[in-house]
Amino acid sequence: MKTLAVLSRKGGTGKTTVSLHLAVSAWLSGRGVLLADCDRQGSAAEWRRERRVGGPVVFGAKSPALFATQQAARRAGRDLMIIDTSPSASEDLADAVRCADFCLMILRPSFLDVRAVRETAELVTRFGKPGAFVINQAPPRRGGREMACVGDTVAQLATMGRPILPIGLRARIAYQQAIGLGLSVQESAPGSAAAQEIGGLWRAIEDQLWPTPVEVEEAV
Repeated sequence: MKTLAVLSRKGGTGKTTVSLHLAVSAWLSGRGVLLADCDRQGSAAEWRRERRVGGPVVFGAKSPALFATQQAARRAGRDLMIIDTSPSASEDLADAVRCADFCLMILRPSFLDVRAVRETAELVTRFGKPGAFVINQAPPRRGGREMACVGDTVAQLATMGRPILPIGLRARIAYQQAIGLGLSVQESAPGSAAAQEIGGLWRAIEDQLWPTPVEVEEAV
């Protein structure tokens, strides 16, 4: 079983929305998924109560019990545990990073988000865990060009020694509409740009969690 920690010290980054969409993407691809809802607001659990079809299991978990939750998920035969973390407490984030096989650091393209994510990146490095940034709620391109805030964010993230995943997420109302229905955009709007984005993001993360073995040719 693999564990993905979705991290953000700052509220409002869309961390829970991303966590839920990745959980559904993994479930749609045939993975057995447990989403550990460590956010004190319990938004993921509210989403699950709205859902009228099968899907990932959502379990309310407190950070000190994450290791026990992880072991229980493993015994239950889950393939993946996603940790939706609380946006503030350092100890809560540290517990999630300790359990993680891969850390996904969420931020919006803004000065305050970049400043907050720097400490998160330092925490991931301190524990020696692999991880990457994903830019969420990016404004749409204008005339085929990125807005200046996106370029500035990419430039600042490049100094932190962690990759930026090639699939970013745009500010789209479709994400919130889907969450309100207990669904993901891949279910509520399967042909949409949002569905393509989240599908691409999941595939990028899946490659990190379950990398394809490199075949080595035998010397003749």
